[in-house]
Amino acid sequence: MASTAAEKFEWLVVVPDHPGALAQRLEVRPKHFEGLAPNKENGFWQMGGAILDDVPKEGEQLKFRGSAMVASASSKEEVLEILKNDIYTKSGVWDLEKIQIYPFKCAFRVASS
Repeated sequence: MASTAAEKFEWLVVVPDHPGALAQRLEVRPKHFEGLAPNKENGFWQMGGAILDDVPKEGEQLKFRGSAMVASASSKEEVLEILKNDIYTKSGVWDLEKIQIYPFKCAFRVASS
């Protein structure tokens, strides 16, 4: 019997911040993390984090450039819909005009310690 649910595939997502969006990113960051929670719990987001300009030095603020994530979704369009509703997009942090989304086949995973 064929499954009616669409098959999921992983997607590598790279989305840059708009220039000058650092203050806005920091302001809405707690709401961003709150908004991620349901899609982390249901397995949509497999991993995610910030892309930085430089390796941070002790005591120095992180220099954010954007975000990178791996999503488990049925289509690229599904990933875009989730991103469009994120506070980072709605508040002008992420530049979706420059987003990169690729089908992704993970070769290995190592749990972080």
